[in-house]
Amino acid sequence: MCTGLVQKAKVTGAGKSAEGWFKLDEVSVMYDCTYHTSMPQGVNIDFLNEKEGPGARVAVELTPKSAMELVHAIMESLYSAGIDPGEAALGLAPAAAAAPIVARPA
Repeated sequence: MCTGLVQKAKVTGAGKSAEGWFKLDEVSVMYDCTYHTSMPQGVNIDFLNEKEGPGARVAVELTPKSAMELVHAIMESLYSAGIDPGEAALGLAPAAAAAPIVARPA
């Protein structure tokens, strides 16, 4: 049964669509019916910028296990960069971690 229960949060970041990069300002997360996977329900995550229209959206559907793996990977990434996730959640973490800067290929 689909739940339609949505948790929303404001975010600051960027997403990439077929048209290129765009600013993100919101994320919606829900445990609900999936439409593009073989599982009946999963964790659906939509990163978006409503002001830029439907093309400014990055959506994923994950199994609950995969969603927890994602949470774990995010936490480990913050810890390994010297950022306390609790401080980051409160806005107390530095805006840019003291991690080495790695050039990206063009």
